[in-house]
Amino acid sequence: MMPDCVLKALFVTAGLWLIRMALACARETKRLWAAWALNALAGLAALLTANALGALKGLGVGLNGLTAAVSAVLGPPGVGLLWGIKYLL
Repeated sequence: MMPDCVLKALFVTAGLWLIRMALACARETKRLWAAWALNALAGLAALLTANALGALKGLGVGLNGLTAAVSAVLGPPGVGLLWGIKYLL
């Protein structure tokens, strides 16, 4: 059974993606800023979710300024990059 914090993190991540898709219909200027901001939020939410799920199996990526910046700039694929760097290299 999953802890409540993991389920909450999954719902937050899903909600951020839904908001991002809804804002994709906005005007070009607003859409660019909103997409960047939501991509950053989705990346940080994905990092927290990945760490919460990884904690169940003893896996995880450290939470520090560098990992937060990478996940904020690159979004959810950046979290995959962080995990790949940590566990494949």
